[in-house]
Amino acid sequence: MPLTRQQKETRVSEVGDTISASAGAVFLAYDALNVVDVNELRNKLFEAGCDMRVVPKRLLKIALTGANISFNPMEHTGQMAVISGKDGVSPAKVLFAFAKGKENLRLVAGLLDGKEITAADVIALAKLPSKQELLGQLVGVLSGPMRGMVQVLSGVPRGAVYVLQAIADQKSLIN
Repeated sequence: MPLTRQQKETRVSEVGDTISASAGAVFLAYDALNVVDVNELRNKLFEAGCDMRVVPKRLLKIALTGANISFNPMEHTGQMAVISGKDGVSPAKVLFAFAKGKENLRLVAGLLDGKEITAADVIALAKLPSKQELLGQLVGVLSGPMRGMVQVLSGVPRGAVYVLQAIADQKSLIN
């Protein structure tokens, strides 16, 4: 059953509001996805705090024009879906991991903080380490000099203990 004009206007405004409110969004072109794959993708997106909307290309173009985004979905083949999230990286990470080995999924473009990025940029964004991994690396870098200082400062007492142990071993050999 075709959408009424009111339903189309509602969908356009919802998509425009969702894209404007999200820190990151990815445009996904897909062909012939089965229900199992779609449900699996939606579940993974839900776990990551992302939202997926399948929108007719014409309505998506109207919504993007209203949000001052120059991406034209009409230039791409296949059905179009918009995946958005409050985190700028999570939609790209989930889609990149899910799209591996599936020829009927294509990352077309994306948005990061309201700016359009290419599919290559989306893939590069997906390959970045997670926030937790970056924080772990930062802690390691910051703790390195302190760890070195502890090793240097503990070297003097350790050396004294080795000298005393050597003297004790030498006296036990003499006796």
